[in-house]
Amino acid sequence: MNAFEVIPQNIRQRGIALMVVAAVIYAILHVVGFHQLFSHDAEGIGALLQIIGTLYSVVYAFATYVIWGQFAAVENEILKESGALKDLVLFSRGLKENTRESMVRAVRAYARAVGESEWGVLSRGENTERTDKLFSAIISSVTEAKPEGEAEFRVHERLLEIATEASAHREERLAISAKRIPRTLLLFVMLTAFTILFLLFFFPFQNMALGAISVAIATMLLFFAHFVLTDLDNPFEGTWNVNNRPFEELMNKAR
Repeated sequence: MNAFEVIPQNIRQRGIALMVVAAVIYAILHVVGFHQLFSHDAEGIGALLQIIGTLYSVVYAFATYVIWGQFAAVENEILKESGALKDLVLFSRGLKENTRESMVRAVRAYARAVGESEWGVLSRGENTERTDKLFSAIISSVTEAKPEGEAEFRVHERLLEIATEASAHREERLAISAKRIPRTLLLFVMLTAFTILFLLFFFPFQNMALGAISVAIATMLLFFAHFVLTDLDNPFEGTWNVNNRPFEELMNKAR
């Protein structure tokens, strides 16, 4: 995959279309003499662009930092949850086969459901009732186990601890997954970006071609910056997202 294929084709097409439209609008305004009205205000417009551009970079960096932190936290909890369930399967080998079988079967059913459907459910903000029930089945298979002898009793205590850890990681994962960038913050970032682009249309470039190219480049950068921000906001869909491979591996290794 080359660098261009990272960005979906429809997004690239929209970006190119916006660049062309912005350049054409600037060229038309320049031809009709619109920029002559601001020929003495280039310094003031430039200073304003610098101030707003600095503000945009700070706010955008903050928003990206917050979103990436949530994104990384979801990925981390996925690894911890699947890792705890792998430990559950591993430590359950200290129990009788018929007791262990129900735990392994419950873990496999849960891992399959997470891999097949939970990502889509979470991306749409819907209820995770199906996987909630399957995870409850895992907990029930552990709590309802009847250990026999001192060795099995110690194993069972450890399994209860692991099940508690897995439950905590799942709850944390679901809580973080529901978070999205605050609408007011996203609106402010977008408004600042539009203001920068708006002011560029008033900047009196002496060379029309240079002005059109500058506006086109700024449009492209602001558009793709917005794309990155909104794409990372949902960790379960889009170009950059967390994958369900840990649960697929868990399903295959749960034996």
